[in-house]
Amino acid sequence: MVEYLPRSAWNARPPNGGPGNLTVSRVEGAVIHWPGTGSTSVIHSKAAVASALRGWQDYHMDTRGWSDIAYQVAVDQAGRAWTLRGLRTQSGANGDTDVNERYGAVLLILVTGEQPSAAMKATTRGVIADFRRIYPRGTAIRPHSAVRPEPTDCPGDPARAAIARGEFTPGHSEDDDMTPAQMQELKNFIEARTQAYALWTHRQLRKDLSAVVKAYALDIKNYERQTDAADAARAAAAVWATAPRSLQVDGTPAVDEPAAPDPNADPDLSLPDLDPFPDTPAEEAPASNGDQPTA
Repeated sequence: MVEYLPRSAWNARPPNGGPGNLTVSRVEGAVIHWPGTGSTSVIHSKAAVASALRGWQDYHMDTRGWSDIAYQVAVDQAGRAWTLRGLRTQSGANGDTDVNERYGAVLLILVTGEQPSAAMKATTRGVIADFRRIYPRGTAIRPHSAVRPEPTDCPGDPARAAIARGEFTPGHSEDDDMTPAQMQELKNFIEARTQAYALWTHRQLRKDLSAVVKAYALDIKNYERQTDAADAARAAAAVWATAPRSLQVDGTPAVDEPAAPDPNADPDLSLPDLDPFPDTPAEEAPASNGDQPTA
């Protein structure tokens, strides 16, 4: 909520009658104004603002014949909000009775060529938020030049541009207040960072993928070696399980070991037949007299 300086803060004159309060159902939004003095002398101090408000009230009441200063609320460059007619009282600043019944009126205390300060914009957003709480359908924010039946340059180019950028809209952040050049610079920065990040990610993924491929290839080789060894061992076991018992593991004929004697059987006392004259080579056999070779 905005803290509003009372009318006594600028020593306002009492109003001379007035049009009464706005009708909630008719209000469409708020209109932004400026004094339009044509001067470039800034009005920043509290005393200077109070003096200016008294002067505008005198002009509106004494010269224009209006009931009071025309606006509802004023906001200065320091971010101070000044109560003029008040948000509920119909303004006399928008151009004619119909427009005054459909819109409120907020005065920005700006001089020719002056940019609204961050404090002014922040307080104006607060005033607009308060206005919308009273008039829920009054969401529009328009420059005076957009609603006045007759042409006007109010509220000046800087304020008009701020309205177009949404800088007086409740919820707007000052971080969003960027010139086109700043926006382009930010866009270029984001694009450069995005490309750099994409390149870094690509390189990292290539490194990681290369490491994964190498590790996978090594695992495959180790698996194949282990699998081949295991398969060979299983194949050998299968071969030797079906091999003749007369073969040793290395493939040489096995030597049968003699069977152990049966302790319950009589021993075999028979002897094998022995040849008293074993075969001898012919050249070593003894010669007989009757068999002398003839000459």
